[in-house]
Amino acid sequence: MAFNIPFKKSGKTFEWEGRFNSLLDFAEDMGISLENGCRIGTCGTCKVKLISGSVTMETEEGLDDSHKAGGMILPCVAVPESDLVIDA
Repeated sequence: MAFNIPFKKSGKTFEWEGRFNSLLDFAEDMGISLENGCRIGTCGTCKVKLISGSVTMETEEGLDDSHKAGGMILPCVAVPESDLVIDA
């Protein structure tokens, strides 16, 4: 399914392509550099703020309660369920 994904800080918007396993893979392929570490959702290095929209994440292990309350997601294990705006 096609979703629009603006990366706010970079000022770039792309259309999600279902061939990607995660938002991190998608961002990197689109030329958006996101800090990352483990790539499996446990370290929390890649966390970014989801300004709007919804995602599904395989795990939330790399987020504590304050991160979750603040709208943070782990793009290394996240896939969109709708149009998104990401603070990256």
